[in-house]
Amino acid sequence: MNANDSPLVRRGGTEGDGVVKKPTAGKVFYAGCFDPFTNGHLDVVKQALERFDQIIIGLGINEKKTRYFDRDNMVKAIKEVLRRHNIQDKVLCMPYDHYTGYTALKHNCECLIRGIKNNQEFDYELWLANYNRTHYNINTLFFLPSRPELEIVSSTYARELFDAKDFDRLKEVLPKEVYVILSEVEGSSP
Repeated sequence: MNANDSPLVRRGGTEGDGVVKKPTAGKVFYAGCFDPFTNGHLDVVKQALERFDQIIIGLGINEKKTRYFDRDNMVKAIKEVLRRHNIQDKVLCMPYDHYTGYTALKHNCECLIRGIKNNQEFDYELWLANYNRTHYNINTLFFLPSRPELEIVSSTYARELFDAKDFDRLKEVLPKEVYVILSEVEGSSP
């Protein structure tokens, strides 16, 4: 096997310099309501970029939930976050209205990515992964928080802080672009 046939691709450096090789990877789909997009979600994106070349963040609709923050405004805020982190060329953000597995395949994604913070989320996420594998033949890769302080960060927690007007803590769990857009668009001035 020559270097061109290898399933591993070098990401910079020279031969023998100790640079870790990254598996050849394509595009993945990160689905969620992202209501709002938190630093925990951003952590999943950053971890996935270490393994994949391209990510689509898809803001879906969950008929069991009523959106708290406007989806189009959240897409705009997430795109600003991606620009600040200079990953806008590798990460696309878009709304979608179809089944997640269907949408991921339509956009030529190799797998789905999800974050899991605790046991309470595991059963649901496992069911969802099995559903997508069974119905769409697409696998799901799970990411754990990379830092302990992200284990409590969730969209629900962020909404609770927003309702309580605890803006100091809210700033800690949201990327600043999301925080600013929420405060401007939702008519609350932190």
